[in-house]
Amino acid sequence: MQAQTWNEDFLNQPANIRYGSVNPTRISYNGVRNFAVADVDYSLSRGDFHAIDQSGKAHAIKAYIGGLRQIGRFNVQGHLSYRNQKDNDQSWNSTLWNNPNNPFVLCDSVPGDATAESYDMGVTAAYKCSDRLTAAVQADLRTGSRADQTDPRPRTTTSVLPVSAGVDYRLTNRWSIGASAGVRFFSSLIEYTSVNSTLHSYRYFLMKGMGDYAKRMSGDEPGYKRDYKGTDLQAAVNAVWQPADGQWGNFAEVGFASNHEDATDGGASYDFKGGDYQETVMSAQDRLQWRPDARTLHNLTLTAAMTSGKSTWYDQKRELDLERGSAVFYRELSKSTVQENQHLCAALHYQFDKLSQGRRDITVEMRSALTVVSRKQFLGTSTPKQKIQYVDLQLQGTKTLYVNKVSLMAQVGGSYRLTGTKEYAHGSAYTGEDDIEQVFTRRMFEYESAGRFGVHALVDASLPVSSILTAGVFAKGRYEAYTDNEEYWTGYDGTHLTTLNVGLYLQF
Repeated sequence: MQAQTWNEDFLNQPANIRYGSVNPTRISYNGVRNFAVADVDYSLSRGDFHAIDQSGKAHAIKAYIGGLRQIGRFNVQGHLSYRNQKDNDQSWNSTLWNNPNNPFVLCDSVPGDATAESYDMGVTAAYKCSDRLTAAVQADLRTGSRADQTDPRPRTTTSVLPVSAGVDYRLTNRWSIGASAGVRFFSSLIEYTSVNSTLHSYRYFLMKGMGDYAKRMSGDEPGYKRDYKGTDLQAAVNAVWQPADGQWGNFAEVGFASNHEDATDGGASYDFKGGDYQETVMSAQDRLQWRPDARTLHNLTLTAAMTSGKSTWYDQKRELDLERGSAVFYRELSKSTVQENQHLCAALHYQFDKLSQGRRDITVEMRSALTVVSRKQFLGTSTPKQKIQYVDLQLQGTKTLYVNKVSLMAQVGGSYRLTGTKEYAHGSAYTGEDDIEQVFTRRMFEYESAGRFGVHALVDASLPVSSILTAGVFAKGRYEAYTDNEEYWTGYDGTHLTTLNVGLYLQF
């Protein structure tokens, strides 16, 4: 959970070859080591081009303070932020910050206005033990709550705690090696209530992937609870080649992560296993840097990641314990793999920076990425499969002007997604009233596989108000539109999503 704002990223990302590393020792190699920013911003989004479990009408306000500081041999980075967001007419997902590949989602189909509050805080500290050895630790805490006051009413509370440590050792004047390890704890509780449960009976969907689900009725259970617990372990090693003249450099890192999220329903009343999800991720990145002179900087970065997931469902029978006052309990009959998924992504990113007096003057970025997503659902004797393959292309340019004491920055960019392979399948055997293929599965697949284009822009102006304080304002906007042929669901033709973000900040 790297919490650098775009302000700090703009300063340190180009020259620090370790900037994108998961190793927390990366902060000790920043060019700017004494920097802080506080900002308040407001954002809103409008449009119909979004996944079915997201909102097309949302707005949020955020407050943030964070920065870097060097104190002798220590380099410290810290941040604290608060965000309040409201999503109108949102349905089909009551989770908060779950692994996005986890198919065991608890949801309902009734649109409502959900409000989410979140707090994010963290600190990274790197210590230069000697001329050769640097050690660092990083700890973050993110907590949030989300509530919807439309029956059936879900309230979700989530906490995420990642902790990591790393070392970096200089072997020679040219070579350094590093290693890092971390653990991430995840906890989330969803509590459903129905105020008008005597008048209406609502359905809770216990999703199992690709439209398959188990069903609960609010008439039988006016309140429904699900508790997620998860642990994520990760480790990475890296090597840096950087000759003393600084003209060339190369950073390479490979990593491995193992994640699991288990869902248990029922709360204090009973235990019903809502599904176990396990995932492994293997990743690699290589960043080649060339600085032919003091004013020119080239960076070429190649990244690749392979994610494999396995979903286990438990067949259970509802029974009554007559010896305990007819208490409800669920007897486990069997367990089986209901879904396997794989996500492959390879990306190439080139960045050119022209510097003026050590500051970025012109930046041009080009990125291309190939993504392949495949899933297969196990339904007795059949195994329906989904597969999507697409290429994302992005181009972005940034220009900074310095007029007297005022800094003006303008950024424009565009993106395009070209979709290749599309293989659709529905993973549910339900029919009739419980058939959600048309309203959910096809729409979800159409959005995920859709071709699209986008444009975005950023304008920033800042002015020093004292020797240690700079004030600034910024505005960002993004427009994304559907460009495909409505092959699996009709309703996206001519749709778009527009996001605007404006804010004020202080740098000190």
